[in-house]
Amino acid sequence: MNNGLKAANTLKWFALITCFIGALLFVANVSDFRAENFGLMAAIGFLIAASNIFLLSVVFRLLHLEPKN
Repeated sequence: MNNGLKAANTLKWFALITCFIGALLFVANVSDFRAENFGLMAAIGFLIAASNIFLLSVVFRLLHLEPKN
């Protein structure tokens, strides 16, 4: 496996971990739904970050695919 695919797999795992942390924070803080709730806002940030990290992992994987002959 080349370095680009290793980076893509690492980013995929970071995205999954970030999504899991965001989901846990969201479940713990959803009862107090307001803008001053820092835990809820952090949870939403983690979930958005997870989607961005996963998108980057897909881009890395596509950039490092070898063409088939």
